[in-house]
This record gives sequence, C-alpha cells and structure tokens, in this order.
Amino acid sequence: MVRFHDTGCFCMKNDGKTLLEECHGKISVMAVTGIRSEYDLMYPLLLAMSKSEKFEVKVVATGAHLTAIHEYSVKEIENDGFNIVSRIPTSISLDDNLHRVKSCSELMAGLGEAIAQNYPDLLLVLGDREEPLISAVVANYATVPIVHLAGGDSTNPEGGNVDEQSRHATTKLSHLHLTMTDNHTKRILQLGEEPWRVITVGSGGVDRLRMTPHMSPSGLAKESGLNCEGRYGVLIHHPLNGDFESAKTEILNTVKAAKSLGLHVIVGAPNSDPGSSEIVKFIDNLEGIEVYRTLPRAAFINLLRHASVLLGNSSLAFHEADYMGLPCINVGERQRGREHSGNVIFSQSNQDDISTALSCALADKSFRSHLRSNQSLYGDGFMAERTLEILETLPIKRKLLAKKLMY
Repeated sequence: MVRFHDTGCFCMKNDGKTLLEECHGKISVMAVTGIRSEYDLMYPLLLAMSKSEKFEVKVVATGAHLTAIHEYSVKEIENDGFNIVSRIPTSISLDDNLHRVKSCSELMAGLGEAIAQNYPDLLLVLGDREEPLISAVVANYATVPIVHLAGGDSTNPEGGNVDEQSRHATTKLSHLHLTMTDNHTKRILQLGEEPWRVITVGSGGVDRLRMTPHMSPSGLAKESGLNCEGRYGVLIHHPLNGDFESAKTEILNTVKAAKSLGLHVIVGAPNSDPGSSEIVKFIDNLEGIEVYRTLPRAAFINLLRHASVLLGNSSLAFHEADYMGLPCINVGERQRGREHSGNVIFSQSNQDDISTALSCALADKSFRSHLRSNQSLYGDGFMAERTLEILETLPIKRKLLAKKLMY
C-alpha cells in the first residue's frame, strides 16, 4: 500500500499563504512530455487536474510524439482533449548520440519560448529521459517551480546508463518530488532534499490500469488487429546505451525461446533511445511474429491483461505488470537494479537461459502462487487524487523556489 512519507501530511509544512491562493484559485500547470510511455504515466494526473476548477492544464509535446517512428503519438494527447500550447520538434528521430544532444538544445530553446508565452505556475515532468532534465534546467532559469514524478528510482545496469544520472540530476533541479515507492523517497532524502518536499504517492501507471475498462480477447483482436485470442507473449525491448546489436541478439533469442514453448509473440516498437530505429528495422523483418508501433491506450492495456507473459526489458514489468498479476522475463542488463514485487524473473541474454526463465514463469507453481492482481508495490490506483491534495496545499512560489540542502 502506498503511503505518504512518514514526516506526515504535506500541508503541515505550509503555515502561511498557499500557491493556490497566490494564483487566485487556479494553478496553471505546464506538463512536458516527449514519448508515449511517459505520457501514459502522466495521463491520470493530467485528467484529474483538468476536471478540477483549481487547475489549468497546458501540455508541451516534443520528442517522439512528433515523429513517424511512433506514428505521431501527439494524436493521442489531442484525442484526450488536453490543451497543447506548444509542439517542439527535435532531431530525435535521426537516432544517434549527436542528434540526441541536438534535440536537447532544440527543446531548451523551444521550451523557453513556451514558458515565456504561457506563464505557468508549475512545470510538471516525469522520469529519467532528456525531456525532464532539460525542462528542469529551463524552468529553473525561468523561475518556475518543478514537480518531478517518479524520481528516486534506480535501475543500476551493469556498465551504467545515462538514465541514472539524468534521473537524479532532474531530482536536484526539482522543487517537489512525488515518488512511486517509499524506497524511492528514501533515496531522494539521501540526496539532501528537504523532507517536506518528498512524498510517496505511487505510479500513475497503476491508476491507468484501474481506470481502463476490460475488453474480451475477441474485442481486443477487433480493436487492435492483432492475433490475441490464443496464448501469446508481449515483447518490448529497448537498446541499452545505444547498443542495438546486443539488443537484436536478445530479441532474436527471446523470440526463439518463446516460440519453442508454443507462444505466439507480439512485439512492440522500442522507445526513442539511440539505436531504436535499427531495432524497428530488425523486428519488421522477423518472421512468425506480429509487430505494432503504437496502440490506443485501452487496447494496449488489455493486450497486457490477456497476455501469458511480458518479455524484454521494459519498465512496464516493474511499474504496472504486477497489478495485473502478469509474470515478466527481464532479458539482459537493462532494469537489473529496479525494485519489483516478485513478478519479474531476470534472465541472461542466451536462448537457454531465457527458455528456463520462461518455463518457470508459465508453469512453476511456487513462482506463480506469488502473482496477485489488483495490488502493486507501485501504488493503489489513486496516485492522481493523492497528488491533487498535495498540489492544492503547496506553499507560495517564493517558498517553493528557496531550496535548502540537508547535508
């Protein structure tokens, strides 16, 4: 069960005028999102704020949302009815480290303009990609307080990963930290953040699962166009540190292992990290599988609900799959250090090890006895409601911006 941090209710720190009062009863929140997976975690909170008379929601769409490789997922934000105040194209689709750096500069310039034109009271970011990091830098110089969701996490892969540094750098640049687990809260406190700024609220991903209606396998097949009425596994695999050759090997070995056990394999396109376009080309040419680029939110969640197993190295295995009672095989080094509920089996990259792990996930009674639906290490499905209460009692802007180091 997700709890507030042990220091007590956030509003106890606020002994004077609130930000809500300072903003004359309506707080303008600008949310920056660069990819579908991150937006889906943000969505329940954006929806809750948009339904409240105390908040005005403005969205900045950038990065992979505006690229063909992810089928212009900005359309999902449009369909959800949010006010997109700025679209900032970047070079991220060119898919190498140089253009990822250029994308950062493009976002920095564009976001500076967006903030100057829209005067937000808070900037909302999530996770560990370059978009939250650059957004936090810009907002600090624009004197806009930053709310960071899902900080304090750690994946700690062998060989390192820029996401680790980016996540914690974003934490140090942010003014309010709304974490997914108590261990994440403790990690942020170890970074010297003031306790009143750090609260465990859970993951919006669990809210999203609770909110999404169930589809039958036949209804899902009709909605998605995928062959999902039999026994299947979903494979989502991202390159680590741009090493797409290793990722290709891991994907191929995973597909072979799954098919050897009689599973149909449905493969999702990877995120926009360097090397992702090579992965897309590779999976497009694999035989005997199905591939999707992006799916409507309800279809994607129900694809996971009816799956026998989740394969690959997606954070979905940790943040959301346990709420569905879905067993997961994490292949390779990505996500190795991430906190989980016991639904994840870690596998080496070779086919034999993947097959052994998969056999355990599908048939081992001891392992499967620990799978429980409708409960999660990462929340109870009410992250958005909890967060609204916190935002409504924030102190005034001057107090939010005046950070003190606790070491």
